[in-house]
Amino acid sequence: MTTRLMTSALLTACLFVSGAAMAADAAVAAPQNLKTAHAMFNFADQDKDGRLTRAEAKGHLPLTFGSFDRIDTARRGWISFEQFAGFTNQRADQQAQAVLKIGQWH
Repeated sequence: MTTRLMTSALLTACLFVSGAAMAADAAVAAPQNLKTAHAMFNFADQDKDGRLTRAEAKGHLPLTFGSFDRIDTARRGWISFEQFAGFTNQRADQQAQAVLKIGQWH
């Protein structure tokens, strides 16, 4: 049991460290991270119009850029902060589920 917990903790830490670059674009699930999410969105929103275009995402948020078509369901060519936050929350949830599955294998 202790080995399982230690392995899970170690895997979680490894995933966190190895995913640090992606985490900047993905881990926004907790309410305390809402301020960080806004800061990331506002930084990427280069023209400060409150909309994030594909080009703006490309230069600053690679995971958002790579998933832009999936996020921009209305095909407007831009996404709102709410869409960005929804995507990042979904990514964080997927990462958490992956960690839980890895922990179950040991």
